[in-house]
Amino acid sequence: MQTKDDLTEEFAARYAAIDDDAPKAYPASKRMLAVVAAMLVPGAGHLVLGKYGRGLLFFATLTGAFILGLSLHARLFYPLPSPTEHSSAPDFVGVLWFFAQIGSGFCYLVSYLLGLGTVPQPSAATYEYGNTFTCLAGLLNYLLMYDVYDIAAGRKR
Repeated sequence: MQTKDDLTEEFAARYAAIDDDAPKAYPASKRMLAVVAAMLVPGAGHLVLGKYGRGLLFFATLTGAFILGLSLHARLFYPLPSPTEHSSAPDFVGVLWFFAQIGSGFCYLVSYLLGLGTVPQPSAATYEYGNTFTCLAGLLNYLLMYDVYDIAAGRKR
């Protein structure tokens, strides 16, 4: 029969510390910084929390989806009617599209400032596909914001 010795106690203490692998909550300031970063740039919240692989993957995927949508002649929606339209009433479906697209953060803002996607081309065969890709990027980024908050709150890894 084996007896306990100092070496056994040392190993047990070391492995007990490793075994406690439950997710830990981040401080409130870092949690808030991560959520704001995730709101502005897809994947940036994960980078702030040190999840570099996830962050870079999400950045490449969502930014790529947004750029692909713009290359497929997507229209960037804006919640107010454009000056060329003859209606003063807001387009409520356009507001929903805007909410979906603005979720991609700086992708939407930079594209809008550069004038990309501001001229609708509904006659293009890929117009609806482009709109779908840009909205998909924004809506998925909303989910990433929740994911970043859950990781920062210590609810998941």
